[in-house]
Amino acid sequence: MSSSQARDQRYDDFLEVAAKWEGFWGLYHHGWLLHTSNGQTFCPVFASREDAQSWGASIQTNHVPVPITLIDAIEHIAPDWRENGVMAGVSPTPALTPVMVAPGDLSADLLGALKTAMTKQFGRT
Repeated sequence: MSSSQARDQRYDDFLEVAAKWEGFWGLYHHGWLLHTSNGQTFCPVFASREDAQSWGASIQTNHVPVPITLIDAIEHIAPDWRENGVMAGVSPTPALTPVMVAPGDLSADLLGALKTAMTKQFGRT
Protein backbone atom coordinates (compact mmCIF):
# COMPACT_ATOMS: atom_id res chain seq x y z
CA MET A 1 0.00 0.00 0.00
CA SER A 2 1.21 3.49 -0.78
CA SER A 3 3.13 4.78 2.23
CA SER A 4 1.63 8.26 1.77
CA GLN A 5 -1.89 6.98 2.36
CA ALA A 6 -3.29 5.90 5.70
CA ARG A 7 -4.68 2.39 5.73
CA ASP A 8 -8.28 2.49 4.61
CA GLN A 9 -10.93 0.13 6.01
CA ARG A 10 -12.04 -0.59 2.43
CA TYR A 11 -8.62 -2.15 1.80
CA ASP A 12 -8.82 -4.36 4.90
CA ASP A 13 -12.34 -5.46 3.94
CA PHE A 14 -11.20 -6.18 0.37
CA LEU A 15 -8.30 -8.33 1.62
CA GLU A 16 -10.55 -10.30 3.97
CA VAL A 17 -13.15 -11.08 1.29
CA ALA A 18 -10.51 -11.82 -1.37
CA ALA A 19 -8.75 -14.26 0.95
CA LYS A 20 -11.97 -16.09 1.86
CA TRP A 21 -13.08 -16.30 -1.77
CA GLU A 22 -9.50 -16.80 -3.05
CA GLY A 23 -10.07 -14.11 -5.63
CA PHE A 24 -11.57 -10.75 -6.43
CA TRP A 25 -13.13 -8.88 -9.37
CA GLY A 26 -11.87 -6.62 -12.13
CA LEU A 27 -13.46 -5.11 -15.22
CA TYR A 28 -12.53 -6.69 -18.56
CA HIS A 29 -13.26 -6.07 -22.26
CA HIS A 30 -10.42 -7.03 -24.62
CA GLY A 31 -8.10 -6.29 -21.68
CA TRP A 32 -8.33 -5.13 -18.08
CA LEU A 33 -9.82 -1.69 -17.59
CA LEU A 34 -7.19 0.90 -16.74
CA HIS A 35 -8.24 4.26 -15.35
CA THR A 36 -6.30 7.38 -14.37
CA SER A 37 -6.79 9.52 -11.29
CA ASN A 38 -4.50 12.41 -10.31
CA GLY A 39 -2.01 11.33 -12.96
CA GLN A 40 -1.73 7.75 -11.67
CA THR A 41 -2.88 4.83 -13.81
CA PHE A 42 -4.65 2.11 -11.89
CA CYS A 43 -6.60 -1.07 -12.51
CA PRO A 44 -9.77 -0.99 -10.40
CA VAL A 45 -10.37 -4.14 -8.34
CA PHE A 46 -13.34 -5.05 -6.17
CA ALA A 47 -14.33 -7.54 -3.48
CA SER A 48 -17.67 -8.26 -5.14
CA ARG A 49 -19.13 -8.54 -8.61
CA GLU A 50 -21.86 -6.08 -7.69
CA ASP A 51 -19.34 -3.42 -6.62
CA ALA A 52 -17.44 -3.87 -9.89
CA GLN A 53 -20.65 -3.64 -11.89
CA SER A 54 -21.81 -0.52 -10.03
CA TRP A 55 -18.53 1.32 -10.54
CA GLY A 56 -18.34 0.26 -14.19
CA ALA A 57 -21.83 1.63 -14.77
CA SER A 58 -20.89 4.91 -13.05
CA ILE A 59 -18.06 5.51 -15.53
CA GLN A 60 -20.11 4.17 -18.46
CA THR A 61 -17.70 1.49 -19.67
CA ASN A 62 -18.31 -1.59 -21.81
CA HIS A 63 -16.03 -3.59 -19.50
CA VAL A 64 -17.77 -6.32 -17.50
CA PRO A 65 -16.97 -7.83 -14.09
CA VAL A 66 -14.63 -10.82 -14.36
CA PRO A 67 -13.24 -12.85 -11.44
CA ILE A 68 -9.49 -12.88 -10.82
CA THR A 69 -8.02 -15.76 -8.82
CA LEU A 70 -5.35 -14.99 -6.24
CA ILE A 71 -2.91 -17.19 -8.16
CA ASP A 72 -3.47 -15.29 -11.40
CA ALA A 73 -3.27 -11.95 -9.59
CA ILE A 74 -0.03 -12.75 -7.79
CA GLU A 75 1.77 -14.69 -10.53
CA HIS A 76 0.67 -12.80 -13.65
CA ILE A 77 -1.35 -9.63 -13.21
CA ALA A 78 0.58 -7.88 -10.41
CA PRO A 79 3.96 -8.41 -12.14
CA ASP A 80 2.49 -6.94 -15.34
CA TRP A 81 1.18 -3.93 -13.42
CA ARG A 82 4.57 -3.45 -11.75
CA GLU A 83 6.34 -3.58 -15.11
CA ASN A 84 3.94 -1.02 -16.61
CA GLY A 85 3.67 1.39 -13.68
CA VAL A 86 0.06 0.51 -12.91
CA MET A 87 -1.27 0.56 -9.35
CA ALA A 88 -4.13 -1.51 -7.99
CA GLY A 89 -7.11 0.77 -7.38
CA VAL A 90 -8.95 -1.05 -4.61
CA SER A 91 -12.69 -0.61 -4.11
CA PRO A 92 -13.47 2.65 -5.88
CA THR A 93 -17.09 3.73 -5.66
CA PRO A 94 -19.02 6.38 -7.54
CA ALA A 95 -18.42 8.62 -4.48
CA LEU A 96 -14.93 7.52 -3.33
CA THR A 97 -11.60 7.32 -5.11
CA PRO A 98 -9.82 3.96 -4.93
CA VAL A 99 -7.32 2.95 -2.31
CA MET A 100 -4.11 2.98 -4.36
CA VAL A 101 -1.82 0.02 -3.68
CA ALA A 102 1.49 -0.88 -5.32
CA PRO A 103 1.35 -4.30 -7.04
CA GLY A 104 4.04 -5.84 -4.83
CA ASP A 105 2.27 -4.66 -1.69
CA LEU A 106 -1.03 -6.04 -2.95
CA SER A 107 0.55 -9.46 -3.60
CA ALA A 108 2.17 -9.58 -0.16
CA ASP A 109 -1.01 -8.40 1.57
CA LEU A 110 -3.16 -10.95 -0.30
CA LEU A 111 -0.82 -13.77 0.75
CA GLY A 112 -0.91 -12.55 4.36
CA ALA A 113 -4.70 -12.34 4.31
CA LEU A 114 -4.94 -15.83 2.81
CA LYS A 115 -2.70 -17.22 5.54
CA THR A 116 -4.84 -15.53 8.20
CA ALA A 117 -8.06 -16.87 6.65
CA MET A 118 -6.67 -20.40 6.46
CA THR A 119 -5.46 -20.26 10.06
CA LYS A 120 -8.92 -19.13 11.19
CA GLN A 121 -10.60 -21.90 9.22
CA PHE A 122 -8.22 -24.79 9.86
CA GLY A 123 -6.21 -23.73 12.90
CA ARG A 124 -2.46 -23.91 13.20
CA THR A 125 -0.69 -27.02 11.98
